Amino acid sequence: MISESKLRYERIKGVPHIREPGNSVRRKTGSWRVFKPVWDFEKCISCKQCWLFCPEAAINWKKKPEVDYDVCKGCGVCAQVCPVQAIKMVRDTHEKD
Repeated sequence: MISESKLRYERIKGVPHIREPGNSVRRKTGSWRVFKPVWDFEKCISCKQCWLFCPEAAINWKKKPEVDYDVCKGCGVCAQVCPVQAIKMVRDTHEKD
């Protein structure tokens, strides 16, 4: 892994970069989301592929998937990996249910 000090864009004002991977849980990045995943639990076969592939660890698994929308960025990976298409990405209005 390249150390941050060797990156060419280091200390260039206005160029963002990840200083600490996996920090979306603390930063509540869900406000960036345009689309959000919505499950059809009648189709869901509990394969846990969505949970396994979620890059932000926004999906928690109890008896069914539960999404932490404060963390979910709406990338759609969960919908892409679902073998039965039980997850649809819908436009998010960011209103509390």
